[in-house]
Amino acid sequence: MKRLLLILSAIAGCLGCACAASPDAPAILAKMKAKINASPSLEAVFTINGGEGPVEGNAVIAGSKYTMQTPQLKVWFDGRTQWTYLLNTGEVSITEPDASEQMATNPFAILSAHSDYYKSKRLSDSQGRYRVLLTPVGSASGIEKITLFINRATSLPSAIVINFDDGKSIEVVIDKISTGAAKPASAFRFDRAKFPTVQEIIDLR
Repeated sequence: MKRLLLILSAIAGCLGCACAASPDAPAILAKMKAKINASPSLEAVFTINGGEGPVEGNAVIAGSKYTMQTPQLKVWFDGRTQWTYLLNTGEVSITEPDASEQMATNPFAILSAHSDYYKSKRLSDSQGRYRVLLTPVGSASGIEKITLFINRATSLPSAIVINFDDGKSIEVVIDKISTGAAKPASAFRFDRAKFPTVQEIIDLR
């Protein structure tokens, strides 16, 4: 009996240490962002389910800068200005979105959004990933919540689920993500010379 109590005490102690060492949501997000910021760039292939999905696309992320492409549109964001090119209309719109507007229009924006813009909470996950619930502060974004799934081994995102306050939702499954080479600043800005078929540029800044 004494030996059994000792074993049980040892197991309890190990479990207690494991729980204490288990990272909370802010720590998980901080490690993910550090990994992203430490990489010259990240190249991702993704599938969007929901809305008009499934839609396949690719993205390049470098800190707060990114470019994203699907069969319907191309987006460039240089950290301040965003260009959105709608291929079916030939129009390019130019905006300077704040953090909440970025999260509502580009699922990858959450990866660099400052923690002041949302509350985070770690949830359990049956597939062994980190699952973090993000609740935006304020309702201006139109987003009810975001669930971010992060690969434990790489600290890089594997899926993003966005629930909007109108009841709709989209799921972004990151099929592949890898480190890429450093990109010039011009890679994250729209270059009119490369798109001669653009019919109209609408400056909404």
